[in-house]
Amino acid sequence: MKNIIISLLILIIPVTAYLFLNQNSADYMAMANDKNNPSLLIYTSSMCLDCKKMKEVIKEVESSYSDKINFISINALDNNRKIQDSIKKHDVKVVPTLVFTDINGGETNKVEGYIPKEELINKIEEAINE
Repeated sequence: MKNIIISLLILIIPVTAYLFLNQNSADYMAMANDKNNPSLLIYTSSMCLDCKKMKEVIKEVESSYSDKINFISINALDNNRKIQDSIKKHDVKVVPTLVFTDINGGETNKVEGYIPKEELINKIEEAINE
């Protein structure tokens, strides 16, 4: 009986984690399709130093613009099919990559690599005013 329980736990824990992680990825993509606001898709990786710096810059400006643009952080290493399709659609080759989309999900601007706060604010203002 003890072996059966251990075997079930070995199977259940990874499957549960997989389903949970895939659900979160799908939620990110659903947010990107919000018709009320344009979106900023932030393709990133936890192992990337520029991504960590970019995350801090985004954190500084997000509160000022969160009602005007959707900030969506996407782990580029996620194997979720929707995420990988999004990476292909936006031709993401490096991280961080910032993709600005209009309310219909069409790409309006793309920035590869780290950008300073002032430049990010300018790009956000452009996306909001398009």
